[in-house]
Amino acid sequence: MAGQVFLQDRLLAGCVAATLLLSALFITFPGIDLAVSELFYDPAAGFAAKHVGVLRTLREVGSLVPLTVVLLLGATLVLKLLSPLRRSLCSPRLALYFVSLYLLGPALLVNGVLKAVMDRPRPVNVSDFGGASAFLPAWHMGGEVLGHRSFVSGEAALVACLLPLVAFVPPARRRTAGLLIGVFVVMVSMNRVAFGGHFLSDVTISIALIATLATVLHRLLYGRWAAAFSDPRMEVRLTRIGIECNYALHDLALAAARRGRALAAAAGRQLQAAGSQLVSAGRLALSFGAAASSAIRGIRVRRLSQVTPNRS
Repeated sequence: MAGQVFLQDRLLAGCVAATLLLSALFITFPGIDLAVSELFYDPAAGFAAKHVGVLRTLREVGSLVPLTVVLLLGATLVLKLLSPLRRSLCSPRLALYFVSLYLLGPALLVNGVLKAVMDRPRPVNVSDFGGASAFLPAWHMGGEVLGHRSFVSGEAALVACLLPLVAFVPPARRRTAGLLIGVFVVMVSMNRVAFGGHFLSDVTISIALIATLATVLHRLLYGRWAAAFSDPRMEVRLTRIGIECNYALHDLALAAARRGRALAAAAGRQLQAAGSQLVSAGRLALSFGAAASSAIRGIRVRRLSQVTPNRS
């Protein structure tokens, strides 16, 4: 356990150092971003890579694969809550780890915070590549662009969430898994640079931030709070929460049914009262009709008696 904690601390320190070094590098030498993006830019065709079918498919796969992973893992937690007496389909701590990583990383940190305060324009919008905006370095705040923010890359952050999978692969296959996942992350991230959607600093710093967050979460769930979030305790906790939720849903369903029956009864009473009023109105109309008919017949008889001569 002490050796595992030591490795986790070293990995966390390395991720933090990588984030700081990358940030310092691109802030000090912002021309690196322009030079790398220029490799994929043609003055006549712009960033032509975004029109290549294979690369467009790679972008779709790069978003679909990590989203599928998190949705499947999240579904196991939902199924456990819906059927609390059944055992979880996979490790509940593993599912909680990746769902938390996706929510805190790409959803909150990247799209919720950084893209909201960093006004860096994308390469396709920069004047160096035919756009109308001035180039801004990484971590720049308060620029002239209010939309289409480039820093940091959300898609690179999304696919980087697959990197921690290496820690859960058997040691004998860990190196192969790490190589395959790493190549996939690099390909998807550089694809965004080739499309002119992001600078090199956008994707590299994004990956470093997600790696740092993933290490922190792993240090907490599998290190400092390992006992509290062990699979047996998670099973018990999820079972209790699921039972309470089912009871609450049952009570809500009963309350809704009672409310529905009460509304139906009230509506029935209102319809019955309205029917009674219609019957009374009908009877009153018939009475008026009969009286009117009698009055008309009386008038006709009087007129007839006045017109007919008296034979006596």
